[in-house]
Amino acid sequence: MKSEDKSQLNIKIDPQLLLELKAKAIKSGKTLTAFVTELLKQGSIQASSDIDILEQRLLRIEELLNLKDNFHSDKEENSTQSNAIFSNSGAKKYGEVARELFDLYRIEKKISLKDAFAELTTCLANYESQPELVFAILSGNHELTGAEMTDAYRNGSCGMRSALSEWTKSSLEPLNEAFLNAVEVRNLV
Repeated sequence: MKSEDKSQLNIKIDPQLLLELKAKAIKSGKTLTAFVTELLKQGSIQASSDIDILEQRLLRIEELLNLKDNFHSDKEENSTQSNAIFSNSGAKKYGEVARELFDLYRIEKKISLKDAFAELTTCLANYESQPELVFAILSGNHELTGAEMTDAYRNGSCGMRSALSEWTKSSLEPLNEAFLNAVEVRNLV
């Protein structure tokens, strides 16, 4: 990368953290800029791998418990909570966290709701998702249910979570935590 291809980033940082960063940069024989750039790149790679690891962990749990083979795809049965692996309250909370994060990043990017949805549409196209449902959840017009969340997950992965992560370029730990907390443990057995 040529120096003219770089941009400047000005941030406010805790003075103690800045001293620690400078000390570590010196110890590693790098400039502060080079050291922080390397850390950010490593964090970006780690964030995307964290999402993959989460997906793999959930798939492994399902395989171990033989849930994939025992799940019935009949729409009527899908709508009953007895086959859902996510609770209604957990799914609702997951949707709320997704909406809060979407709004936070939209405001941070200083873009309108319409523009944010347009950008997110591009990301959603990379995943099996139901864009209308995602937009209804993120706009606050729909509360996600356990059955809907289970159905979305059974059809591949949570396209909303994956697309939001791609759009925000973040691992979205609060959303990952809400996802795991939404699991209905008694329905895994």
